[in-house]
Amino acid sequence: MTHINRRRFLAGILAGGASLMLPLPRLIQDLNNNGTAFADGNPLPKRFGMWFFGNGVDPEKWHPAGNGGVDDQWSLTPQLAPLAAYKSHLTVLSNFEVKMGDAHVGGSAGVTTGAPPDEFGSARLPSIDQVVANMVGGQTPLRSLEVGLSKATPAGDQPVLHAISHSGKAAPNYPEYNPHKLFSRLFGVSSAPPELRDARRSVLDTVLEDFKRLERNVGAEDRSRLQAHAEGIRALETRLAGAPNSCGIITPPGADVQEDTREEAPALLNDAMGRMMALAMACDLTNVFSYAFTLPAGHVYYRHLGDNFNRSFHEDIVHLVDALPDGYGMVSQGVIYAMESLANMLGHLSSTPAAGGGSLLDDICLLCTSEVAYGWTHEMHDHPILLLGKANGRLRGNMHHVGSERQNYSNVLMEVANIMGAQVDSYGLDEGQANSGVSEVRA
Repeated sequence: MTHINRRRFLAGILAGGASLMLPLPRLIQDLNNNGTAFADGNPLPKRFGMWFFGNGVDPEKWHPAGNGGVDDQWSLTPQLAPLAAYKSHLTVLSNFEVKMGDAHVGGSAGVTTGAPPDEFGSARLPSIDQVVANMVGGQTPLRSLEVGLSKATPAGDQPVLHAISHSGKAAPNYPEYNPHKLFSRLFGVSSAPPELRDARRSVLDTVLEDFKRLERNVGAEDRSRLQAHAEGIRALETRLAGAPNSCGIITPPGADVQEDTREEAPALLNDAMGRMMALAMACDLTNVFSYAFTLPAGHVYYRHLGDNFNRSFHEDIVHLVDALPDGYGMVSQGVIYAMESLANMLGHLSSTPAAGGGSLLDDICLLCTSEVAYGWTHEMHDHPILLLGKANGRLRGNMHHVGSERQNYSNVLMEVANIMGAQVDSYGLDEGQANSGVSEVRA
């Protein structure tokens, strides 16, 4: 049987002269006999993702009732209902408070770094995804991926409103919003011709003979995995064919940034981005990503939800909730759509096998949160916090955990860091500092 390096690529030349490197998934034959480590003895990777949505929730329709529960002793609320298929991998945390004030700005810094921003609206510490990337990012070609769906943002130059990932003090990692550029990065496309978008449709065709030859030299289970990988790439190419090539052109943060009344969060593009995140992890291109579904205080439009949504979700729905005939219902519709979009990504993770057994959703620890709790009052108590996945058996899942009265949100960040291997005694700064985790969520 032919040995395949776990980071193997198939090289090819696209129409027009652009070269590409097609990444391959990790295969069973790359592992030891019981699938608990790589064949060379190295441990299987730890994986982490941060999934962020702006403008908060309606806590009364978000948090499960009662004092918490495990297994089947608790029920999903209307705003969490889209996650029903993944309840076994879901941990809901209630009664946590972000201790930083200033709502959108302070909240964005607080939920990602555990520290209030500086006077310029910049982060003072690395965000949780970068804390994890500092531990495991060197194991992959891409230390981390920062991706976004909607770049809608309020005016202003505070970096924490334009990025959810930060490498450290005043070092934001702005998301990549253009799916075509992300595709090129993942597939190593170089010297791209202007017609790259059409050329992309021939990615598999370009390496098809090598791909078939590879299939013939692996076992049945790995052959099935390679075939599923090819089908996934075909589906991704189909999604990208419908995505505009001009999307994602963003004006650098600054005082002249204005609300973009065209910015939406389309389901097709969300699906393409989710597929690429699953692909990147399946092929060991990265173990860490952050995904900005919408930015803090994002002035996004959800026009596909109906005529009533031909307005800024932040400014003209969330903040006018009491003035609209069905304002609270409209807020819930927006939150439910965000959770449907999260469920879409979870579907790609759960349908992508992990070589050690199970799926990528079993491998990963995924933190989902927002910068405020009640968007219309800027209340920071009873924050929306979800942990998804099983973190290779370290997360319990199927759990609603209620923290102590107004427990520090940074306790969650500290617990996540320790689950991922940091073993720190404190986390955050100033009013955001935590000295303990949330051990109840562990398996």
